[in-house]
Amino acid sequence: MASQQVVVRVVDGASVVEESVRRPVRLTPDGYAGIVYAGAVFPLFADNVIDMAGPSWEIEDCNRFLLAGASVPFARKADNALAQQSFIEFPDEWNVETTRFGHYVVFNASERLAAEVVAALEAGGLSVQRWDVSHRTAADGKFYDWFARLRVKGTHTDALSRVAAVFSPVSADLVVEPSPTQTDTRFEDLAAQVEQLLDQTVELRERLDGSESQVTLLRQRLAAATDRESKLASELNRALEHQKSLLGQIAELGRAPEQPFDTRAFLVKQTETEELLEFALAENAELYSSVGSLRAQAEQGDARVLSLEAMVLGLRERLEEVGHQERERRRAAAAPVAPRRGVLGFLDTAFSRLTFVLDSMEVLANLDAPASLLRSLVQIDMGENVGKDLEGLRGWREVSKLATGVAGSEDMGRIYYKPDGAQVLVSVHVKQDDKEQRRHLERLRSI
Repeated sequence: MASQQVVVRVVDGASVVEESVRRPVRLTPDGYAGIVYAGAVFPLFADNVIDMAGPSWEIEDCNRFLLAGASVPFARKADNALAQQSFIEFPDEWNVETTRFGHYVVFNASERLAAEVVAALEAGGLSVQRWDVSHRTAADGKFYDWFARLRVKGTHTDALSRVAAVFSPVSADLVVEPSPTQTDTRFEDLAAQVEQLLDQTVELRERLDGSESQVTLLRQRLAAATDRESKLASELNRALEHQKSLLGQIAELGRAPEQPFDTRAFLVKQTETEELLEFALAENAELYSSVGSLRAQAEQGDARVLSLEAMVLGLRERLEEVGHQERERRRAAAAPVAPRRGVLGFLDTAFSRLTFVLDSMEVLANLDAPASLLRSLVQIDMGENVGKDLEGLRGWREVSKLATGVAGSEDMGRIYYKPDGAQVLVSVHVKQDDKEQRRHLERLRSI
């Protein structure tokens, strides 16, 4: 039987996007009607209206259609004030997780209340990219009923504060204790800052060396030009003295009654001397201009060197500050920690021969479909020689094109492993691009 179709009006808050668009009616996870528009499913309100500024679902989560002739279950418009006030007693049943894939709100609620929670988040200005039933243990060791992936950017603290402002406006201004996930994220941010500062320091050092070389070359050219100027000045003085002598001889010949010498020859010599003088003056003026330009370039080079030295000094101070933070991180990491639970504890117990390195456990814990990677890990733990040798890293092997379930990286799962005595070093990784993969392999090289 065919699906029911309606002509909808598309709005974005107070502005109208399209007046009439014919679309089939889908059923959203909360049981209400939804319409596909701009790559997402938006709830259908009374009078056949969809609002792009409101909540939405991903298309694959709304694969059921409303049959033709059935009554349309229009969605209810949430009241912003009521949506936020209904969660004043809700703070003990939710948490915010931050991973490399984004911010997630995990919470316990019935199916109807879960839809209201998502509506409250949307009403509070937190756009929800996707929400569904949770199938894994959260970072705090609890197993929640639902998760909602947010479209917001920023730090874990910012996301936690904004969610708290929606769920519990009264306690939103209280100090929030950082969770283990937040601490790990801060450590990763520190490591990224260190790498960035080191790259900037190397680049500035190269620029400083190049500027110093240019200044040295300019100084050599300036010294050569100054020496040439001195020689030309001496030649100019000699030419002026010679001209003065010739003029005296011509004047003396002009006063003599008899001319024993050829006056015309002296006049020719005078003309040649004047031409040489004009040539020397022109060359001297050009030389003065060249010397002035070289001096200006040398001064600019000195100023650039001073500026680069100041930038390098600032980067060194920043590196010292980050180094202090890194030492604090190491002391915090060395503190006793509670036994692992949930997915991390399961990996330690299930794969006794495998030693996970780098951020492998976090990657596994955040995959939507880890079955393919777990199957390969079981083979590696049983001693099977799977995959192929990893080029450029002796002793390491690679298992590639593993499914992850992550949108945009469905077959980007990678497992790198290396036998190390009775243990096997394992790195689980989701490839983002070639540059990021090369950085990950360089980290493996240092292990």
